[in-house]
Amino acid sequence: MIQQTLEIGPIHSWLPGPMRIQLGLAGDEIRSFEAGFGYASRGIESRMLGQHFSSAQVIFNRIEPESALLLDRLYSEAVEAAVGVEPGPRVFWLREVTTRLGELNHQLKFLSRMASRLGLRILYHSILKHRENLLDLFELLSGSRYGYFFLVPGGARYDLTEGFQVRLEGWLRSFLADYERIEALFCWTHRLHDRFHSIGMVLDSGNYGFVSESAVESTRYGQVSHVKSRLDFSLRGTRELSLELKELVAEGAAGAYRHPIPENTPDTRVEKELETIRGVWRLELTLDRQQRLETFGVSAPSDLIKEAMHPALDGESIEDLPLILESLSLSVSEVDR
Repeated sequence: MIQQTLEIGPIHSWLPGPMRIQLGLAGDEIRSFEAGFGYASRGIESRMLGQHFSSAQVIFNRIEPESALLLDRLYSEAVEAAVGVEPGPRVFWLREVTTRLGELNHQLKFLSRMASRLGLRILYHSILKHRENLLDLFELLSGSRYGYFFLVPGGARYDLTEGFQVRLEGWLRSFLADYERIEALFCWTHRLHDRFHSIGMVLDSGNYGFVSESAVESTRYGQVSHVKSRLDFSLRGTRELSLELKELVAEGAAGAYRHPIPENTPDTRVEKELETIRGVWRLELTLDRQQRLETFGVSAPSDLIKEAMHPALDGESIEDLPLILESLSLSVSEVDR
């Protein structure tokens, strides 16, 4: 039986962005949950229609500025498929490198915020330092720490900045040397294990796009704490991304970093997707003969993640609300686009 109703938002330190939540409580236990979005909607998809693909891209990567490297790749490959361009090995290598950099940026942000929610302030600042150094590399690469506009249809706006590769190798050495300490502080603290034991229980992975692979396996046999499994998944994924990036940087690739785009192309409809740790980005677009966007639509990981909030919070204590919301890695800007 619901004893009281509590409304939080649209601006609150517990929330991942401008949104409103309404909780039905029985004591401190959450019995019902409703979420409202749309407080920062920008009409990005409709604003892109009728624009030439080159100018529309500037708007598109503002959906989630911290995912701009991922969005630029997805958009560029969709346009290239529409106009019939196949970039060479140097372009593919640049995109593989920057995609992993973009994912590392997201994961370090996730881990730092989780450390903050758990009260691990020293660990929070340690991870944040690595992330700030990574953002320095983004600035060296593109001139910006957010909304990079580095990858474009045909390739990249310019090649790697002189010294970028050496500094990236140095960052990877520093982070991988510190990784075991970060993992140990997250995974071997008894107080955290006790708290994780029953937070954010998941009975059915469903189609939410938020349950990690380890949680999906566990749900076949019983309950699993999503908060713990998502944290473990993110830790492993961050290390794997770093090792993959280390190999890519060592390999390198020769060739042109940009290829020309033909001026006139037939009407073409294209669907593309990009899989990330947080979920899948999907994009559909149609270009007319003047290469203007005739139709455009995008599906973000958070479109599914937001549907997962209710089952993750059902029956939980309101004390754990901030931690569970944080564990979902929801980005409100992906929803309010």
